[in-house]
Formats: sequence, structure tokens, C-alpha cells
Amino acid sequence: MGVILTFFQNLICWALFFHNYQRRTHFAIRFFPLCVLSGWLVYSVNWLLQSPVLGLNQPQLIMFFYFLSEFYILLVLFHSCFQIGWEQALYSASAGRATQHLIYSALKLIQLKTGYLLPWLPSGVLTSFLRNFLLYLPFCLVVYFGFARKMDTSHYGKRDFRRLMNLLSVIILFICMVITRFTRSSGVWDLSAVIAQNLYAITCCLLCLIIQSELCKRAKLSEEIETIRRLWQADSKQLAERKDTIEMINMKCHDIRHRLENYRLLVSTGEASEIESLIRIYDQFYHTGNQTLDVLLTDRTLLCEKDHIQLSFTGNGGCLNFLTETEVYSLLGNALGNAAEAVCALEEEKRQISVIIRSGGDVVSINVTNYYQGGLRFEDGLPVTTRSDSQDFHGYGMKSMRAIAQKYGGELTVMAEDGVFSLTIWLLAGGAQQAQ
Repeated sequence: MGVILTFFQNLICWALFFHNYQRRTHFAIRFFPLCVLSGWLVYSVNWLLQSPVLGLNQPQLIMFFYFLSEFYILLVLFHSCFQIGWEQALYSASAGRATQHLIYSALKLIQLKTGYLLPWLPSGVLTSFLRNFLLYLPFCLVVYFGFARKMDTSHYGKRDFRRLMNLLSVIILFICMVITRFTRSSGVWDLSAVIAQNLYAITCCLLCLIIQSELCKRAKLSEEIETIRRLWQADSKQLAERKDTIEMINMKCHDIRHRLENYRLLVSTGEASEIESLIRIYDQFYHTGNQTLDVLLTDRTLLCEKDHIQLSFTGNGGCLNFLTETEVYSLLGNALGNAAEAVCALEEEKRQISVIIRSGGDVVSINVTNYYQGGLRFEDGLPVTTRSDSQDFHGYGMKSMRAIAQKYGGELTVMAEDGVFSLTIWLLAGGAQQAQ
């Protein structure tokens, strides 16, 4: 009975770390029969190890082989039910094993003080499973929301991350199935020794879970930094192309206006006015005090004209001259791109984008405001993209802008209420030098 209860405890704890993986087809048909089969195999292995056939007289050795066999049986079970590789399965399995050992040790300490765990439940097979479930549930919820939900193993393609996680998985198994088993002696332990052993187990397992979680966070952050770096490189290339395009458009508009002066007698007054109006659309060039901002606003104005979007600018772009060209383009380009995408879905009178740049002392503020519709979901203070096309780095624009703001000792804030979206970026003119 104790063997099956331990198997049930591990099953609950392992499920925390496999829950977010994609399930294989016919999951229920796979999972439940395999659970029954695995439980029977675990029971059979325990019976075989206890039998005189193998001649294992050391209780520690028997328990070691039992827990090792149980681990591999459960590993095969979960790998057969979820679409993951063996290394990812090993990582999640070791985290589940550490969780079970942690909870077991914590309950052991509680039992030392109370004497019983849930004594109001009657004895019996079903109530034993219910007791285990009720006892483990609160701890499992804490572990899930504290560790399991945040762990992302999609970085297993990176060699360094995979090597560290595999090493940590082996360490966890060594702690749970070797050290804690072979430290027990056949003698009777006093109370202080039992408390010390369980506190040791809790500390080790908790530290392992924390390290696993931090490794996942570090891998995710590294991936985001690399993606933002590629985004900046793409912005730099795009800026160079936009400069050439705007310059060529201005030259062509100048030539057309010059020729129109020569041929004015050959066209009617109405036709001449219409041609000049068309030229003005493509001959709008801003003079904000920052050349990169001029190119960007001119380029975005042409795109907005096509979608009947009103783009207005107020302020002094010269206060952004402490930024590099790519940083200016990334900050305002992403902001205007997101705003244009949001207002395109609205009626024409609400297709308005406002850009205001102010400075006071060393503090520079950039504010981009536009209308929007629908609901927004925020994560870590930033709106989460609803699109899944990662090839154009969609969803990383906000993170890129915040990274630039923080580089200069500033911050990015977002407000969305009553159908108005407001993005504000604060910068310190000397922030980058201070950070270095």
C-alpha cells in the first residue's frame, strides 16, 4: 500500500511540471491505462527487490533501487503522453521528484509536532489516497505558482542551457535518491536528528527548484536580448533605406514642380492645382531639429496618408540628439507603427496619432497617443501582442523601446483607458554615461 501511495504522490508532483507541454494524440487513452500499468510495474519491482531471490539485505540499497526504478517508469510514462524530448522530460521529472521529496519532508516535520495528519479521516484505501491528495494539494499549488508555471524549457536547443539543466537534474536525483537514503542508519534517530535531516532535504530541494527557475529566466532574458539586438540591426538597415527613399522622393518632387512651372500654360488652372496638391503629399518634410526623426516622420506621414490617418507632431526633436540614429528610429518607429496598426481598425474620424516631445533640464519625454478598440492584456507592465508571427519580431517592439529607455536611466509607461492608448517614454540626456 505504501508503495502505491508514494507512486501516487510522485504522479501528482510530476504533473505540475509536465502540465504545460503539448499532449500527444489520444492523451486520456494513453495516460490512464499507462498509469495503471506503471503502478503495477512499481509494485512488482518493489516485491522483487524485497524477495529473497535477489538477496538484497541492505534496506538502503533496496530503497535506492526501488526509487530509481520508480523514477524511470514514471519518466517513460510522461514521455509517452507528452510531446517532449528525453532531456526535457528528465528536467521536468527531476523537478517533480524534488517537489515530492520537499513536500514529504515538510509533512514529516508537521507530523512530528501534531502527531497525526488529518486524523478526522477514517482509515481505508480510498481515504488514504484522499488524505495524500488533500495534504499534497496546498504544497503543490505553491510550487506550481511559484516555480512550475514560470519554467520554460523551450531553450533546450541552446547547448549551454541544456548542459546546465541536465547537470542540475542529475544533482537533484543524487540528493533525493542517494544522499537522503544512505544517510539513514539502522539505529533509532533522536528527534533533533530527524528534524535536521528533513530540514536538510527541504533546503536542498528548494534550492534546486530555485536554481532551475533562475536558469530558465536567464535563458529567456538572453533570448530576448538577442532578439532585440537583431531588431535594432533591422531598424538600422531600414533607416538607411528610408533615408535614400525620402531623398529620392524630394528630388523627384522638386523636378516635377520645376517642370510644372515651365508647362503651366499647357494645362488648365484646375489641373495645375491638382498636380501641386499631389506633389505636396510626397513633398512633406519635417524640420524637428533631429534628422533621423525628420526622415521617420516623413516616411510615416506618407504611409498614414494612404490609410487616411492624421499624424501630428509637437515639440523639439533636437532634444533627442544625444541618442544614436538607430535608437531614435527604434523608439519612435515602433511606437508609430503600433499606433498606426491600432487606428487602422477604427472609423476615419478616430484615425489620429499625436506625437509630443518635451524636455526639461536633462529629462526628455516622448508621448505617443492614439485611439484603440478592444481589450488589452498586460504582462510585466507592457501590452501583450495578439499576433503570433515572430519572423518580423512582432511583440518585441515594446521591449526594445523599454530597453533603450532604461539604457538612458529612464522608463517606459503605458496607459490604456476609455479607448485612448498613451505611451510615454522618459529619458535622461546623460543617462547612458551614468549607467556605464
